[in-house]
Parts: sequence; C-alpha cells; structure tokens
Amino acid sequence: MLRRALNSLSVWSVLILAAAPATAQVATIDNLFPEAAHDFGTVARGAKLRYTFWLVNTTNADIQILSWRPKCGCTEVKVGAQLVPPGTRTPIEATLDTTRFQGRKDSGLTLVLNGSSYAEKDLNLSCFIRGDILLNPGVASFGVVPRGQAPSVVMNLSYLGGDPNWRITAANTISKNLSAKVDGPFQNPGGGLQYQITAALNSSAPTGYFKDEITLITSDRSSPTIPISVVANIEAAVVVSPGNLVFGRVKAGSTVTKNVLVRSSQSFKIVDATSAKGEISAQKGEDLDKKVHPLTITFKAPMRPGAYNAEMQITTNLKDEPPAKFTAYATIVP
Repeated sequence: MLRRALNSLSVWSVLILAAAPATAQVATIDNLFPEAAHDFGTVARGAKLRYTFWLVNTTNADIQILSWRPKCGCTEVKVGAQLVPPGTRTPIEATLDTTRFQGRKDSGLTLVLNGSSYAEKDLNLSCFIRGDILLNPGVASFGVVPRGQAPSVVMNLSYLGGDPNWRITAANTISKNLSAKVDGPFQNPGGGLQYQITAALNSSAPTGYFKDEITLITSDRSSPTIPISVVANIEAAVVVSPGNLVFGRVKAGSTVTKNVLVRSSQSFKIVDATSAKGEISAQKGEDLDKKVHPLTITFKAPMRPGAYNAEMQITTNLKDEPPAKFTAYATIVP
C-alpha cells in the first residue's frame, strides 16, 4: 500500500508558494496557470513524454479541481491535489505516449475547476514523432527507490533512417542527481543502428517525487536533440500520510483536529513531533516500537483571517533517518 501511495503525485501534491500570500481574486482562469502549453520538439517513436503544468492559487479562496479529461487515449493525467488552498500550488502531470504515431502530434487535457466560478482550462502538448528512431522502453522509470540507493535503468534506441553517418554524440541531464551514458552504435539485426542508453540515479537524490530529462545530442543538423523523460519516487524510511493535511475553512479562534499516519517498513518509535508555529500540535499514541503510528493533529486557528500553512517535523528513533515532514493548510475565516 505504501509503495502504491508513493507512486502517485500525492507525495508532492500541494506546495507553498514562495511569493507573498494572496490578497485579491484573479481576473480570469488563465492567471492560475503560468504555462498552458508545451512543445517537446522532435522525439523518438515509443517515447513516453512527461510534462508538469502548475495550477497556482493566487486567489483568496480555495480552488477545487472537479475533474479532468485527456484529449486522446494516448495521454495519461495525474493530478497532485484536487483541493488547492490559497497561497499554494499543485502539479498536473501529463504523459504523452507516442508509440502509435508518427509526424506531428497534438494532445493534452482539459481541467474542470470550481473556484469563485465554474470554468474549464485546456493544457496542451505537442511534438513531432520521428518514425525512423525507436525508443524502448519509452521512459526511464526507476519506480520506488529507497533513499541512498543508486539504481540504473537501460533503454535501447534504434535508428532506422537512411543516413549511415547518423550518430548520438552526447547525453545531457538537467539534475546532478542523474547521469546518462551512451554505448554504441551497434548493428541492429533487423537493419539500422542501435544504441544502449543507461540512466543512473545518484545516491544523493532527495526524497520525494523525482523528475528529470535526458537530452540526446545527435549529428542530425535538422533535428539535433531527442528528449527522454526520467521519473522516480525516492522513498524515505519514514513516511507521513497524508503528506499534506488540509483543514479547509476554519473559523478564527476555533480548534479542529485531524489524524495522520506515520509509517515505515521497520518498527520504530516517535521521539517528537514539533512545529515552528504554535498553532499546530500533535498528540502521540502508545510509546511502542511498531510500523504504523497514528498522530492526532490539533490546530488552534489564529484570529487573523487569510491563508495559513505550517510544517511539522516528526523525529523517530531510527538511526541516521532525518525527520519526516508534512504541511498543514487552512483558510482562516471570520
């Protein structure tokens, strides 16, 4: 169950904005999305292209994602959080599978939102799929990785075009937590050339949802780069569920409680649960070594209306394990 949970975007569903808290309602739905379209450029057939759009709640009210629908069966959609409090943002990840297509491809998704009013928003993806370049598998997916490990995945890329001098000359990554190596070319038994691309995740990769991209540099002047999506879930030894605790609308001065579960694959004790903000506190259960601990979180709403968030850290007796964290959100109303 824990692994399935970590395979979703819930591990990074709502993030606090670095900017100041929202003070005014936005004029249109377009203001909620810094970016509403992405072009992957030229890609290999078989690639599974992943891109993250962000819904940024700069209003003074909760925004709810009621539903979403992809624009074709080749597109998969994952939404981080359906309720987005003021002053936070949530990711909408779209994956475009190019296996059945060649040439120009347009897709994406439509979000249905309910904030101050009902509205729909299109988020668009596009690419040009080369039929003479095949990638298998179509994405470098590491799955769930325990923190501190350094796994690798191997992909095969075949070039079936007519240029005998076509070559991959380099492989670049965005993050220093990922490296990529290219071996080849080899003669493909079915004709053409074949390369082996090895993606390696560094042991220093931080916990949580990891996303990167390998850019293959080729000798083709008309289409010099080929992107490959990379994803992983770096798993800490201790995980809090839910990772974001949303209290919703809370009357100023009132007290509300909610529960979270603290989990691990090995038995442990909770040593402490603290927050830098005094409005949030935690009550532990029995002081026993076990794999799942319930925590009751109490929130005493401040008197000042507006968006509120607070991070809580949970310290355990597991050696060398950093504190587990979660963030509580609320909208304080008069």
